[in-house]
Amino acid sequence: MSAERRWEQRRFQLEESTTLNGGARTIFIESMTPGTTVPPHFHTRFSETFDLISGAISVYTTTEPDLDALEASAQELEVGKPATVKPELFHKYQVGAEPAVLRVVLTPGDPDFERLLKIMNGLDADGRMKEMGDSVELMAVIMGLSDAHLIGPAKEMLDGVKATKKDEIEALKAELLSKYDTEEALQALLVGE
Repeated sequence: MSAERRWEQRRFQLEESTTLNGGARTIFIESMTPGTTVPPHFHTRFSETFDLISGAISVYTTTEPDLDALEASAQELEVGKPATVKPELFHKYQVGAEPAVLRVVLTPGDPDFERLLKIMNGLDADGRMKEMGDSVELMAVIMGLSDAHLIGPAKEMLDGVKATKKDEIEALKAELLSKYDTEEALQALLVGE
């Protein structure tokens, strides 16, 4: 699965923080390498609006937790034509053959998702992301902070990890939040700061 996740090949910038706009929204820019994807999932706390800036990305959505239906639903994003995924809608996205840059708007804003962005950039800046890229404990922390509820085989795998490594996951989450969830990290993540 690490070839799909490519945590170490994703970069983030924050255009607007929920901590600075009364919780209205989180807006971030994600830069990704070719082939990057996320496992099929849904969110409960926010909608996501995907706005392609450059490159090629396909968004897959379905109302049922059916992987075949999800795979059959591919829609190419077009620059200047945002697509919104409402809460509870099963989805994933996949980058095409060239690097892509995507603006994502979470409505309402999500402080935990922003904490995740700080962690991801912090791990990358510290040179730890590449070594941790295949960590199932890190995947559990990422999915939890991003309110990503997996479906299919990834859900089964992650449920097993959560059941057997709960203490390790909580310890890693506490360590990462302690180190990277700082005002300095927020300012470094904000575009133009």
